[in-house]
Amino acid sequence: MRIILASARGLLSGWLIAATLPLLADPQAVTAWTATGHGDRARFALAATELLGAALFAFESPVTAGCVLLMGSLVAAAVIHLHLHQLPWSLAPYALTALLLWLGTRRALRTSQRVSAS
Repeated sequence: MRIILASARGLLSGWLIAATLPLLADPQAVTAWTATGHGDRARFALAATELLGAALFAFESPVTAGCVLLMGSLVAAAVIHLHLHQLPWSLAPYALTALLLWLGTRRALRTSQRVSAS
């Protein structure tokens, strides 16, 4: 079960990293961000938080820290979408998937600790 969870966390992390990188380098994404009225610092901060969270989330030890960073970046992105009068429903599957994988990972870690302690 731990291997399946690790694979799923890795896939989600890779997907989020691939989806976030354009925010840093794609001219269209940068132009769209600039049109929102938020500065480059906010764009870099949001992208860096999401990238770091996704990178940490992929590994078992720092999965909680990665999940917290991911949730924070997704909430910030949702607030920006709402500010632009857009519904951020596209972010909900990422958040829900991350939470479910985090819960599954914590459960698997507790189960393996109980088995090794016996």
